[in-house]
Amino acid sequence: MHVRANLVISVLMTVVTTVLLGVLYPLVVTGLAQALFPDRANGQLIYRDGRLVGSRLIGQPFSSPGTSAPVRRPPGRPGTTRPHRAEPTSGPPTRRS
Repeated sequence: MHVRANLVISVLMTVVTTVLLGVLYPLVVTGLAQALFPDRANGQLIYRDGRLVGSRLIGQPFSSPGTSAPVRRPPGRPGTTRPHRAEPTSGPPTRRS
């Protein structure tokens, strides 16, 4: 009988911790972030003339709906490998331009 009781307790604790840490905690943290820091919690989006043009947090390009043409926006974050290309792993690294 002790094995069955321990199994029931284990399953209940798994369900309780899943609900607490997987549902309630994220909801509370998101709610607090929205209440205390609404601009930062929403990604610090940049609007110009009522149109979304970018974000202060990331260098993500935004395009017009239905097209791949970029809209005017602040410059994105530069790549970490520019102006150098990735080098092969065998042999000493060489600089290519």
